[in-house]
Amino acid sequence: MNLIKMYKHFVVIYMKGKLAYHFALVFELIANTIQIGVYFAGFMVIFHNFESIAGWSEYEVLFMFTTSWLAYSFSCFFFWSPMKDMGELIRSGKFDLYLTRPISPLMYMVLSQFQYTFIPRLVLSIVFWAYSMNKLSIDWNPCNIAFYSINMLSAFVIFSAITIFTGTISFWTVKSEEIVSLLTNNNHGLKNYTDYPITIYSKGVQFILIAIIPYAFTGYYPVASLLGKELTFPIFAFLSPIIALIAAVGAYLFWHYGLRHYGSAGS
Repeated sequence: MNLIKMYKHFVVIYMKGKLAYHFALVFELIANTIQIGVYFAGFMVIFHNFESIAGWSEYEVLFMFTTSWLAYSFSCFFFWSPMKDMGELIRSGKFDLYLTRPISPLMYMVLSQFQYTFIPRLVLSIVFWAYSMNKLSIDWNPCNIAFYSINMLSAFVIFSAITIFTGTISFWTVKSEEIVSLLTNNNHGLKNYTDYPITIYSKGVQFILIAIIPYAFTGYYPVASLLGKELTFPIFAFLSPIIALIAAVGAYLFWHYGLRHYGSAGS
């Protein structure tokens, strides 16, 4: 409860600072809204020319990737900016300041910022998620609701763990912005591969999305099961919570390992 109050306090301070340049903030939100809107427009163009992709209809694919986007957007509110900026914090020596705080450095980094630029992505994702769900005949019985909710939470944990892992690499490379973008940026990174059924990709790409960077468990497998799609390995539809637990523990251990081996690069 204290962390929630602290986070709200930090968000208010952070946004007051941003509102000092309110025109820049507004234009940034508008630019992000246009960018995400163009992405959805491109999606509609694809399905204007193709009735289905790998046996998935327009609304099924839309429901799948907005499910993934919702979890991704919530994760980015907390972890995208801190992990993206890790390299710069270490290079400048500013990360040393986080080590003097009475709470853990990662917690302080999360609390002291608010990635408001993901608000347009979240809002549009909710709109198209609701729109696609209204077009599908999903039996939302208590079992399916629980299954979907658990997998949404698991997707949030998976995205967060991968983002933390990529940011932690900065303890050794000092500069990891490109790695963070490569793996987690939804516009041109590996994350972009989760927007469509993974069966459209080569076996190599599928292996990466399943066994190495487990994005397939953030949307494809849970939603495929919910929609009654035939899967080569049906058990995969129920592995998201286990993958999330493994990813979370791995990211936690890797972060603390990097923290123990941190040497200031600042002056």
